[in-house]
Amino acid sequence: MVENKKYKLLSENSKIRLSESSSIASWEKHYGTDYDFTQLDDCYENSELAKKNNENDNKINKRETWVGKNDFFLSALAYAVGLGAVWRFPYLCYKNGGGVFLIPYLIFLVTIGFPLVFLELCVGQFTSNGPLTCWRMTPFFRGIGLSMNIANTYLCIYYNVILAYAIYFLYHTLKNITGNLPWENCKVEWSSPNCLDEHNTFNISLINCTNDFLKCKNGICYEKFNFLNETLNCSSKELVIAGIWKSAFPSQDFWDKIILEKTASIDETGHLVWQLVVALFLSWVLVFLMVLNGIKVSGKLVYFTALFPYFVLIILGIRGLTLPGAYEGIKYYIYPDLSRLTDYTVWTDAAVQLFFTLSVAYGGLITLSSYNTFHTNIMRDAIFVTVSNCITSIFAGFVVFAFIGYLSFKTGREINDVIQAGQGLAYVVYPFAVTTIKGSVFWAFLFFFMMLVLGLDTMMTSVESLITSILDGFPCLKINDKRRKITVALTCLALFLGGLIFCFQSGTYWIELFDAFSGSWAILLVACLECISISWFYGFDNIKNDISAMLGCQLTRKKYFLFWKIMWTIVSPLVLTIVCVLSWIDFKGLKLNEYVFPHWSNVFGISLSISTLSGVIIWSIFSVAHTVFIQKKPFKSLFVPGIGWKPLKEEHCILVNELHKRDFSENFDKGIIKKFFKQFI
Repeated sequence: MVENKKYKLLSENSKIRLSESSSIASWEKHYGTDYDFTQLDDCYENSELAKKNNENDNKINKRETWVGKNDFFLSALAYAVGLGAVWRFPYLCYKNGGGVFLIPYLIFLVTIGFPLVFLELCVGQFTSNGPLTCWRMTPFFRGIGLSMNIANTYLCIYYNVILAYAIYFLYHTLKNITGNLPWENCKVEWSSPNCLDEHNTFNISLINCTNDFLKCKNGICYEKFNFLNETLNCSSKELVIAGIWKSAFPSQDFWDKIILEKTASIDETGHLVWQLVVALFLSWVLVFLMVLNGIKVSGKLVYFTALFPYFVLIILGIRGLTLPGAYEGIKYYIYPDLSRLTDYTVWTDAAVQLFFTLSVAYGGLITLSSYNTFHTNIMRDAIFVTVSNCITSIFAGFVVFAFIGYLSFKTGREINDVIQAGQGLAYVVYPFAVTTIKGSVFWAFLFFFMMLVLGLDTMMTSVESLITSILDGFPCLKINDKRRKITVALTCLALFLGGLIFCFQSGTYWIELFDAFSGSWAILLVACLECISISWFYGFDNIKNDISAMLGCQLTRKKYFLFWKIMWTIVSPLVLTIVCVLSWIDFKGLKLNEYVFPHWSNVFGISLSISTLSGVIIWSIFSVAHTVFIQKKPFKSLFVPGIGWKPLKEEHCILVNELHKRDFSENFDKGIIKKFFKQFI
C-alpha cells in the first residue's frame, strides 16, 4: 500500500481520521493536483466553521446513514412514485389532449424536474440536515425550509386519509372473500335510482332522453305528462320512470353511501364516519411503525414497498390489455389533440403534476439525501429517480385506461362518461371494472393493497421529513432513542387528529380542496426561490465547489455540467415564474366533476396557498429585523453563508474550504448580485 504523506500530515495536524487506503492517485483523479494540504491545518483552525466542530462526538452531532447500497435510491423512488401516478396522471393526460400532454410534461421534466431533484439532493447531502435547518447558504431565504415543512404537513394530514379509504376497501374485500364483492350489484339499501349494474338488477335500461321526456339531474328520465295530461317537473311527487339517461355504477353508490356517507356539498358537514376514523387510525399506526426506528428499518422496507407496486402494475397491465375494449381506452389515453397545446391550462396542469409526482419542494428529497454518505453519486440517482417516475406514470396510464376501455365496452357507455376526476378514478371506476372479471376478489385485493403500499411509501418519507426537521431544530431530542420515539408518536398523533376533519361526511370535498390548493402555485414559487437563492445569491460557482467536494472535480469540470448552470440560473426560475403566473390567470374556481365548490371554499383554498408561503415571508421579515435593526449588521450579511452551511464531518469541511480557496464572504463579492446590493450598502 502506498503511504500517502499528504493524508498523514493532515491527519496528524488536524487529528482527523482519514482512510489509510486513500492514495494520492485517487485524490488527484477526483480533485486535481493543485492543492497545498500542508496549509489545510491553518485553514481549518482559523475558520469559523471549525469552532463549531470542536466538540466531542456525541449523539446530538451523529447522523444516521443508509446501510444498504440501494437504500437511498429505492427510498427516493418509492417517495416520488406515489398515488399521483395512478389516479392523477392518467386523468390529466386524457383531459389535456391525450398524448399531447406528454409534450409539456417532458419539457418540464427536463427544465424543472431534473434540475430541482438534483439541487435538493445536493443540499441535503452536503449539510446532512433536513429541510428546516439546511437552508443556510443564504440566511435570508431560510424560510424556504419552513415553507417546505408547512406544505409537507398539509400533505401528511390529508394524504393518509386516502390510504384509509384503501384500508376500508380491503376490509370489505376480505369480508367477502368467498363470495361477490359488495359493490358488484345495485342494492336497494344504498343504491340510487339510476344505479345500473351488469346484471340490470333493477330491470331498467338506458334510453335517449329526448324532449318528449322529463330529464332530471339524478340521471333518471321520467314521463313528461301524468294521466291528466298535466306537465310534470322533477320535484313532482307522482313520477313514472321511463328509463335512465345517465347511469351510476354500483361502485359509485357504494363509494358515496357506504365508504364516505357523502353529503350533497361541502357546506353540509355531517357527522364523523367512525369506520373511516378507525381506518385512518390504522393507517397512522402503520406509518408510525415504519418510521419509529428511523432509516435502519425504513431503508429495508423499501425493498418491498418500492418494488411491489411495479409487480402489481405489470400483472394488472397484462390482464387489462387482454380485455375487450382495452384498445379503445388506450387510444383515448394517447390520441394526440395538437390543438390543446395552445391552451395554457395544459401547461400548468403538466407542471403541477410533475411537482406532485416527483414531490419536489416538499422537503422529502432533502431529508432522504441527508442520510447519504458525503460522496454518494446523487447526480446519477437524481436522473434515475426522475426518469423512473416519468415512465411509471405513463405506464400506469396505459393500465388504467385499458380497464376504462373495457368498462366502456361492458356498459355501452362512452369513455367520456366512464372516466372520473380525482379519487373517483381509483375508488369508483376500477373497483367496478374488476367486478366483471373472473376472480374479482383477487384483483380487487391486489389493486387496493397496491394503493396502500404506494401511499405508505410517500407517507413514510413525508413523516420522516417532519421528524427530521423537528430533531434538527431541537437537537436535545436526539440525546436518546426514547426521546426520538416519543417525538415520532406525538407527531403521528397530532397529524391523526388533524386528519379527522376529512372523516366527516363532507370529508371528500375537503380532500379535494387541500389537494388543489396546498400544493399548487405556492409550491412552484417555493421551488423558484430555491433556484434563485442558490444560483443567484449563493452563486453557481460556490455550489459547484460544494458539489465538487462530494462528487469530485472530474465530474464538475465536464462540459455537460454547464447544463445545471443554465437550468438553475435562468431556465428553471423563468419557467416556474411563467407557469405560476399562468395558473393565476387560469384560475376559475374549484370544480369536481359536476359539483362546483362555493366561493368561500375557494377563498379558504387561496388562504391555504398563501399560508404555505408564510414560512418564506415571515422568516425574511424576521431576519431583516433581527440582523439589521437589532444586531446592527449590514443587510449584505443576510446573503453570506452562515456557520451552519457546512458538511457534518471535519475532514469534509477542510476539503470544502480548500476547494473554495477563499473565505465565503470574499467569494460573495464576485457574485452576480453584487451590483444589486450596491444601491443598498
